[in-house]
Amino acid sequence: MNPEEIRGKKMHRLAQVFCVTLLAMALAIIGCGREEPRPGQTGAAPGQGIKAQESGTPATGERADHTHATDAKPHDDQRHDGPPKDDHKESARSSETSIGIRLTAEERENIGLKTEVAQVRPIEDVRKLNGIVKPHPDRVAQVTSRVPGKVLDIHVPLGALVKRGEDLLEVQSVELERAELSLIQAENKLALTTIDLERAKKLVERGIAARRELLTLENQQRELLNEIESLTRQLILLGLPPEEIKRIRQEKAVTTLHILAPLGGTIVERNVVLGQMIEPNATLMKIIDTTVMIVEGEAFEDTLPLLKLGQKVRVVISAYPTELFDGKISFISPTVNPAKRTISIWAEVRNHRGMLKQDLFAQVYAIVGEQRRSLTIPVEALISMDGAEFTFVERDGSYVRAELALGIRNDRFAEVRRGLSLGDRVVTDGNRQLYAKWLAAKSGAPALGGHPH
Repeated sequence: MNPEEIRGKKMHRLAQVFCVTLLAMALAIIGCGREEPRPGQTGAAPGQGIKAQESGTPATGERADHTHATDAKPHDDQRHDGPPKDDHKESARSSETSIGIRLTAEERENIGLKTEVAQVRPIEDVRKLNGIVKPHPDRVAQVTSRVPGKVLDIHVPLGALVKRGEDLLEVQSVELERAELSLIQAENKLALTTIDLERAKKLVERGIAARRELLTLENQQRELLNEIESLTRQLILLGLPPEEIKRIRQEKAVTTLHILAPLGGTIVERNVVLGQMIEPNATLMKIIDTTVMIVEGEAFEDTLPLLKLGQKVRVVISAYPTELFDGKISFISPTVNPAKRTISIWAEVRNHRGMLKQDLFAQVYAIVGEQRRSLTIPVEALISMDGAEFTFVERDGSYVRAELALGIRNDRFAEVRRGLSLGDRVVTDGNRQLYAKWLAAKSGAPALGGHPH
């Protein structure tokens, strides 16, 4: 061979080696992204691989395996790449509830953080009614004068606490004085007639006077007694007490009208001033006995079958949210409000320390179910947001959100069916501030004063 032919053969062999090397590198790169064959899966025979390399063409079995692996990838992704939609939500919720907020002692004090232990308590089934505080209709009195006259004196100020029979006003009345003078004159006539009658009796006994004169004097005495009795009843109707009428008959002197308190309670209205001329039936003062008040609530039709007279209730008012007022249902209206489709309910409530004021808004919790012992937490620990109810639990020095499944609840406690264990400490005060820190930690923003973990 000449040198040119030898050089050509060498170049041809180098080109073959170079092609084989490139093919091997390509196969190696493609094989790195392919899964290992499953048990029982057959690949290319060693001999086939060598032949394919030598010929520069991939083996048929290897191409089939690669095609199957590539085609199977979407199928594997569908089975293994991620949980179903509901599992994803559950996983996200689990991740959210695992966020813990740590607070220093100073931070806890600043937000007023308090906790209570979840424990087994007796709890009743209740129904909540919205209501308004009203005075008891049997414990309200209006002070009026039964005669026209002039106000001479006022003995009690507005807001004073008075007793039944206490002197409130002094009124001078011409009509009253006329009746008093008539009584005094009748008393004087009766005294003279009585003297004449005694003298006539003695004269008749001696035979000096005729019996006819005695009978005339006896008739006059009976007429005067009837007149005095009529005037006495008239003065009582005009407002004078029997003791005052007795004094007038004895002392023969007119007196002014003293208007007395018809009911013990508080002066809530005063519509009179000194020197004012008043007329009968004009309201001068109003007295309310506030020891027992009425909370007038409204119940919807579906609640009506659960309510009955004498049923125990608890009342809470916004002005004193920590105070509870016990009472009972005293009236259930026989009619339905056609506009609101509600039934009026009255609850009598003892007004301890006078906290209940007229027209205050109130919540009435009617106890409609018996007590049963359940795991409970205070209702102050509950947070309702976006259709979920949860609380914050103290665990390992941090505060973690706990999703809850609740049962019955009343004005004080809620039954926990799932989400807490006996002895867990839940946040009752400061939980709203803690929730704000939790939201900041969840979004990745810096929590004010809190340390997410």
